[in-house]
Amino acid sequence: VALTLHEPSLTADNLGMKTWVSSFVLSRRLHTILDAVPELVPSESTTSQCSQQKVRALELGSGTGLVGLSFAVLRGASASVHLTDLPAIVPNLSHNVDLNRSVLESSGAQVSTGVLDWSVVPDTEPTREERYDIILAADPLYSPEHPKWLVQTIARWLSTGLNARVVVEMPLREAYLPQVEEFRQRMTDIGLGIIEQGEEVAYDDWETATGDLIEVRCWWSVWGWSEKV
Repeated sequence: VALTLHEPSLTADNLGMKTWVSSFVLSRRLHTILDAVPELVPSESTTSQCSQQKVRALELGSGTGLVGLSFAVLRGASASVHLTDLPAIVPNLSHNVDLNRSVLESSGAQVSTGVLDWSVVPDTEPTREERYDIILAADPLYSPEHPKWLVQTIARWLSTGLNARVVVEMPLREAYLPQVEEFRQRMTDIGLGIIEQGEEVAYDDWETATGDLIEVRCWWSVWGWSEKV
């Protein structure tokens, strides 16, 4: 499947409009994750009288939308996917959804976009029906506050069913290793545990002075609720 993405010129203010390496490798890995974890099915909270039950998926920090769009195409008519990011990034994200409208319609997937600021905690909790079966995130940590904000957002929007899943991929860059460890601890603290995980080596499309691509070690993981929660 070929997906088309628009990336505006990269500046310090729009790093979220670049497709980072972890998004690329997670998109390529999604089909193996879906095959390996058969519990990725609609939870009781999304089951209705309709004959067509859809898995509700939420992508956090979607950027250009590669991961969410890939998931939508892979799941086809069985998926309803909501791609989210900050206000400055969502217009380009929506544009990328439109660029891929034909392939999305061919697969039968439903895709929407919207603003979701992790630092803002609304006064009301989402209903059971508003929560998501699957939350996706790639390269979501790039400030000291992000582990706390990300995990509190996951806790808020993830279905409480035992078949709910969080799928993340993160580059293990030296400067951000403390944030990765904080993320792991906070996920454990709210009752989520790792079901599957692994590491892989990929290459960012930055070049060194010698013209070589920069090697990046990435960590992927699939999380689910403990039965004791």
